[in-house]
Amino acid sequence: MPVGCAKQKQEMDLLRSVFKAGTACDEPLEPDAKRLKREEGSGEGGKHRSATGGGVTSTSGGGGGGDGDGAGDGGAIADGTPVLPKKEEDLGHYVTREIHLRKQEDDGELVYKTIKNDGNEQHMIWLVTLKNIFSKQLPNMPKEYIVRLVFNPNHHSMICLKNNLVIAGVTYRPFWPQKMGEIAFCAVSANEQVKGYGTRLMNHLKTYVCEQENMTHLITFADNNAVGYFAKQGFTKDVMMDREKWVGYIKEYDGGTIMECHLSAQVSYTDFPVMIRTQRQAVAEKIKQLSSAHLVYPGLSRFLNKPHGSGGVHAPDTYIPASEIMTTVDGLKQAGWVQPGLPKFRLVHPGCGDGTPTRDNLHRFMRSLVALVNGHPDAWPFVDAINPTEVPDYYDVIKDPLYLELIKERVDCGEYYLTLEMFAADFRLLFNNCRLYNSPETVFFKCATRLENFFDGKVQAGISWKSIRGERTERG
Repeated sequence: MPVGCAKQKQEMDLLRSVFKAGTACDEPLEPDAKRLKREEGSGEGGKHRSATGGGVTSTSGGGGGGDGDGAGDGGAIADGTPVLPKKEEDLGHYVTREIHLRKQEDDGELVYKTIKNDGNEQHMIWLVTLKNIFSKQLPNMPKEYIVRLVFNPNHHSMICLKNNLVIAGVTYRPFWPQKMGEIAFCAVSANEQVKGYGTRLMNHLKTYVCEQENMTHLITFADNNAVGYFAKQGFTKDVMMDREKWVGYIKEYDGGTIMECHLSAQVSYTDFPVMIRTQRQAVAEKIKQLSSAHLVYPGLSRFLNKPHGSGGVHAPDTYIPASEIMTTVDGLKQAGWVQPGLPKFRLVHPGCGDGTPTRDNLHRFMRSLVALVNGHPDAWPFVDAINPTEVPDYYDVIKDPLYLELIKERVDCGEYYLTLEMFAADFRLLFNNCRLYNSPETVFFKCATRLENFFDGKVQAGISWKSIRGERTERG
């Protein structure tokens, strides 16, 4: 017999001798709520629970987050429910991961079972393995306490078997009169974490206790490491269940957070992917009935293989006059697009004509701003493009480089910046690039911050909203 199997058999024999395989336990298999409430207050069991943390649930990873390995193909799930065709990039991370885990279950690689200390030898072997996972992943929990709860016949354990090996499990105690279950431990083995097994295990537990044990609530005392995991699984700190149903049955203690999950018989927790995909498809079909946004029109061929002119703008022979945009660009009219009117502000900067924000006046304002920024004492790091021989890794970090001379070219061409917002966005990019590459204590970072404040001040000083607010006041 291999050494590992022999050690496991010795542990099982020892535990069987202590607990007598659950056959000679004084407590009945179905708990008596009133008796348990009395024991919690004065019995030996109450002392042990208080001394060991009151059955606080803890998790290690639990598979609540992390990446999935892909999604299964369309077809039908085990019970014959059709699986809708999908695009993985549209489903979201959670659904994609759940689809992959569901495929593992359909292939027989993953199996979920609910067991307890009932004298079955295979169940005892699995419980020993689960006990070892809890002991390793919950180092702050006394091992004697873990053994006592896992092998208590009143406690059930849902285990996740991967290729017939226990990789995760949840130990809980059902309280049938209250239609409630108390989760004691939840853990995933170290080499199987961050794969979604913890979330899938909790979904199977919800389905099982709701359908097979007629429970309406799961409740637990979670330590600080477990609160985030249980929150992802639908548990909340706001306990809505009547206090008399759980106070006295579940030991309260300082440092733990009580969390509750309300279970609904109308929800199939293990079939979330199918439900979400069905809902998404129904919403998409409804949108198609009300909108033409799903229609894709051919692109504009006039820009193909055309060189860029000054400031990165295409050559003048590719321009589309404003009067021809609606008839030239397919889809604009069908989408209900209308050309935007003039901005709702006035230009008060000197040299901007009558102040109306026409394209010509806006470009006068932009050229003035570029000149003011270029003349600022902190503008020297931003004038020209970064030389890659001097800063070899700059273009590995900055994927959209920009400098003042290029902004000036774009303004001078007269066609690149159609709005003041586009012009300001390029300056934002210029300053953000500098702060992304340089650390806060460098002179470059400080120059970017000071120059940005100067630019913002000049923009705000050059426009006015007073006339617009006055018009609204008169109308009111």
